Amino acid sequence: MTRTRSCAYNGRTMRVSKDIRDKAVDYSFDSIKYICEEIGPRESGMPAERKAQEWLKSQLLDNGWADEAEIEPFTVSRHGLVGFTKIVSVLLVLAAAVQFAAYFAGGIANAVAGAVTIVLCVISLVITVAEFLMYKPFIDPLLPKTESGNVYARYKSSGETKRRIVFSGHCDSAYEWTLMKIKPAFMITVIVMCVVGVLASVALCIADLVRGETAVWSLVVTSAFIPFYVLLYFFCTFKVVVPGANDNLTGVLASVAVLKCLKESGIRFEHTEVAVLLTGSEEAGLRGAFAWARKHKQEIMSDGTETVFVGLETLRDWDHLNIYNRDLTGTVAHDAGAVKLLDKASAACGRPLKHFSVFFGASDAAAVTKEGLRATCLAGMDPTPADYYHNVKDTADNMDRKTFSLGLDIAIEAAEIFDREGAPK
Repeated sequence: MTRTRSCAYNGRTMRVSKDIRDKAVDYSFDSIKYICEEIGPRESGMPAERKAQEWLKSQLLDNGWADEAEIEPFTVSRHGLVGFTKIVSVLLVLAAAVQFAAYFAGGIANAVAGAVTIVLCVISLVITVAEFLMYKPFIDPLLPKTESGNVYARYKSSGETKRRIVFSGHCDSAYEWTLMKIKPAFMITVIVMCVVGVLASVALCIADLVRGETAVWSLVVTSAFIPFYVLLYFFCTFKVVVPGANDNLTGVLASVAVLKCLKESGIRFEHTEVAVLLTGSEEAGLRGAFAWARKHKQEIMSDGTETVFVGLETLRDWDHLNIYNRDLTGTVAHDAGAVKLLDKASAACGRPLKHFSVFFGASDAAAVTKEGLRATCLAGMDPTPADYYHNVKDTADNMDRKTFSLGLDIAIEAAEIFDREGAPK
C-alpha cells in the first residue's frame, strides 16, 4: 500500500504521511520523557542502560515495527574514555614533584629524576591521545569490566535483500563533565594548558639533562602548570550521570521512528532491509559501535548486500544540523557515497545541509568507518559545545521538535533514496 504526503519543506511527496510522521514525533518525545523520568540516567554498562534497551526492544517487537530484535552483549570498561583524566592528573602532579626533587639531587640522581619526569610526561600524553582523541582502549585493560550491549533490530525486505541501511543512536548517557558545567571555555583552557605544560616540562627536562642540573626557572615554569594538572582530576565526576535526552535519546528514538513510520505507512521495501542499531557504551569510547562493527563486518562484506550505516546524533540545534564527513577529531574520513546519500536526502527535504568535521570528540559512525564499513552521521549539536552537553541541563524539556522532525524526515528520505538508487560510489 502506498500513501503520499506533501512535504512541509518543498512540496515534494513521500510515502509516509505527515500525520504518521507527526505522530511518530509525538511518540518519540513521549518516549524520551519516559526513559529520562522512569528509567533515569543510563551509565555505560550498567543496569539502567540495559533497562532502557530492554524497553526499546519490546517497543520494536510488540508494535511490529521490527521483524526481529536482539540485544548483543559485549564487555566494557565504563571509565575508560574519561577516567584517563584522573590517572593523567596524578601522573602529571607526580612528574612535577619528581622535577622538583631533581633540583635537590646531584650527579646521577639528578639525571635519573629528570628522565623519570620525561617518562611520566610522555606516558600522560600517550594516554590522552589514545583514549581521548583516538578512542583507543589504551588503559581499559587496567579498569573494572561490566557487560553492556547493543539492540540490533531488522525490518526485512519483502524479497531478496540486496541493500541494507542501518540507522543508529546510543542509549547510554554521559558522566557529568564538571569543568564543562562551570564553562566550556574553562574546560578547554584546562586541557590546553595541561598539554602545554607537558610539552614544556619535557623540553625543560631535556635542557636540564644537557646542562647537568635543574635550573630554578624550570621549576618556576612547571609550578605555573600544577594548578591545571590538579583541575584535570575534576574534569568529570562518576557520581553524576546526565539525563541524556538530546545526547542521544533523540538519535535513538529517531532511529526507532523510521521503522515505526515505514510499518504504519504499509511500506516494506522489496530489496532493502532497514535496520536499527541502538548502541550501548558510546560515552565509554564508542565501544558499542566498535563491538557491532567487528561482530557483523565479515557478514556484511561477504553476503553481497550493499550496506550503509547512518548515525543519528543529538538532533537538537537547528543551525548546527550537519552531515559529518570527517570524524574522530578529524582523523577519520567517512564514506563519500554515504555522505552524498544524506546530501540527496537533505536536499529533497528542502534544506541542503553542510558538511562538518568533528574537531573534538567522535560519533558512533567513526567506529564503523574505522572497521572498514560505509558510514556517516547526521548530527545537530552546537560544537562550541552546547550548554547542555554532558551536564544535567540535557533534559526532556530541553529538546527541539523542529530539528528532530527534520532529522527524521531526512532519515526516511535517505531510506527511500537508498532503496531506489543505493548509495553513490
